[in-house]
Amino acid sequence: MDYGKLDAALSLAVDAEGRDPAARDLSVLVRLTQRPSPEQWQRLRGAGVEGADGEGPDRTVLTGTLSRRDVESLSAEPWVHSLSLSGSRRPTR
Repeated sequence: MDYGKLDAALSLAVDAEGRDPAARDLSVLVRLTQRPSPEQWQRLRGAGVEGADGEGPDRTVLTGTLSRRDVESLSAEPWVHSLSLSGSRRPTR
């Protein structure tokens, strides 16, 4: 796993003891280095990334519910810039 591409919160989450490596239970923000090719779209779709259906081919920021294995695999891809744990947003005051 390329921990250099993971933010601190995601690093802690993937290394948490007792986490099933195959369970898709991590909400992740995926940032790409460029527009994805058709092969990259297919890879993203297989990993559980939402919006990886080929719509909006200019999108370089996507979200998905991934497993530890998916995070590990995507972090090794040269076209993935970074992966971040997606948190719940609260309204500003």
